[in-house]
Amino acid sequence: MALSILRSCIKSRLTIGVSRQLIVLESKVTCPERHAPGAEFLMRVASKIRAFSSFTRRTRTRSNALNPPVIEAFQLGSSIISLEMIDDEKNHGSVLCHMDGTTVRSKIIMSHDKYNDDNFLQVYYDETRYGERWRSHDPTDREIMCSHIIDRSIRPLFTAGFPANVMVNVCVLKTNWKHEADAELMAIIATSAALMKLNITQAGPIGVIRIGRINENITINPTIDEQRRSDINLLYVCTRQNPIMADLVASEISESDLTANLKLAQLEAVKCIDSQVKLRERYQMDKKDTSNSKNFQDTRTQSSNHSGREVALGQAHCTETISDVNRFDGRSIHQIRPLHCEAGYLHTLHGSSLMSCGETQVLCTASIGKPGETQSVDVLPRKSFRVDYDFPPFCTNHIVDIFSRRWLEIGDGMFTEKALLAVIPSQRDFPYAIHLNSEVLASDGSSSTTSVCGGSIALMDAGVPIKSHVAGVSIGLVTDMETSNGQLENYRIITDTSGLENDLGEMDFKIAGTRNGITAIQLDAKSTLLSLDVIGEALKYGRQAHLQILDHMEQAINSPKETSYYKERRIEDV
Repeated sequence: MALSILRSCIKSRLTIGVSRQLIVLESKVTCPERHAPGAEFLMRVASKIRAFSSFTRRTRTRSNALNPPVIEAFQLGSSIISLEMIDDEKNHGSVLCHMDGTTVRSKIIMSHDKYNDDNFLQVYYDETRYGERWRSHDPTDREIMCSHIIDRSIRPLFTAGFPANVMVNVCVLKTNWKHEADAELMAIIATSAALMKLNITQAGPIGVIRIGRINENITINPTIDEQRRSDINLLYVCTRQNPIMADLVASEISESDLTANLKLAQLEAVKCIDSQVKLRERYQMDKKDTSNSKNFQDTRTQSSNHSGREVALGQAHCTETISDVNRFDGRSIHQIRPLHCEAGYLHTLHGSSLMSCGETQVLCTASIGKPGETQSVDVLPRKSFRVDYDFPPFCTNHIVDIFSRRWLEIGDGMFTEKALLAVIPSQRDFPYAIHLNSEVLASDGSSSTTSVCGGSIALMDAGVPIKSHVAGVSIGLVTDMETSNGQLENYRIITDTSGLENDLGEMDFKIAGTRNGITAIQLDAKSTLLSLDVIGEALKYGRQAHLQILDHMEQAINSPKETSYYKERRIEDV
């Protein structure tokens, strides 16, 4: 009997912990069968567990006293953000970020085993839901989007041919839903501090800020509720001098207002950089750890000597573009590709369109559902408008794993949805569910911006009373050299980039907007040399391209169609 009781105690020990196991053992001993054979043995086991528990507690307390965490706090907007560097031997790049009761942990692991040049950087964002009884191991769309944003923010920090695999694991440990802190912003800050702790990048730390505007008042670091009520939602990532990544959702903002907000974001984001530098200095002073820094410095020096075949091809193409003023397909640097717009391509559907931009071709279909046919996405409110973006392997004539393309599809689909969201009517004016599907039939670059154009035509063909057409265009940048102070020199901005120019250029800048202003942007810098002046110049050329594309779209359809099934469905719903 004593053996069976001990076996059950060992099984329960695996799940309920040492402290609760002591209670179980003492309850077993104090039961009416306490005088049974083996009771003294259970008491000895309980005393051993208690002694071991107190020993590990004393050791852990002594270790924390000898190695206290290094914490640096700073104010961002109306919130206080504190960064805590964890002294972990197995995970050297561990940083905690605290803000308004929300805690985000970022861990970075670097390995030289089985080096993969095509995908050396992997980012995983996890919003742990401890309250769920059953949780799927597949990441949600929000987790994939957050992973994509972190990847876009830190990838330009690594030099070409970085000779190691880097894995970033970001986890939201706890969330205070009352304050609604921005976990995406905290994740980027924690990852930047962890990279600086490892000292494996040459660009140093990065700063991040989110800017909103409520009733014409600028809000720094808005909460989740303030983001819903804001007509501008700008996420901006930069180094001390130059931008790296920008993601904007706006309600037809002008180019001048956007440039002013970008300059304001640059000034506010520097606060994150200064705090990370102080945190790193305090950590080195307290821990006196220089061996790992030296090893990573050697690795960083080696990585700068690897150029790669892609870099050489890109340098040659950029030199030809700058010298000849014409691109490889014969276009001038600001000439858009031939456009073809067709509304009502599939007559039996509610709305459809076929949009071609050069060799890129997208088929968009719009479906209208009843007011109750909305979609619940993660923890967000139900959405009455959603976009599904399909990028099958045949559109690029490649044979690849279909499941590995989910990252790209969700990211480009979200950009299309953000671009069109500003012209979608309110629920009071149009209380129906709208589903837009974009199928890329052929791709030679700018497939997401072409989906914005095709989606706008399909919505008008379906009779959705959108305010106006939305056009998208991709702006690139080519350069052949840099000055001694790290700024671009002898560069050219190119309009409507193709696939080759997108891969080999220094910038991927997607701009979507109407005739009245910009509705969404997605800026990805390939290096840390991009400046705000270059972005302002790119916005000017993007405006010119928008007007040309909108002219072609309005020739296909210039106003929403008059339909009768809306009235029929309204009667059925009533």
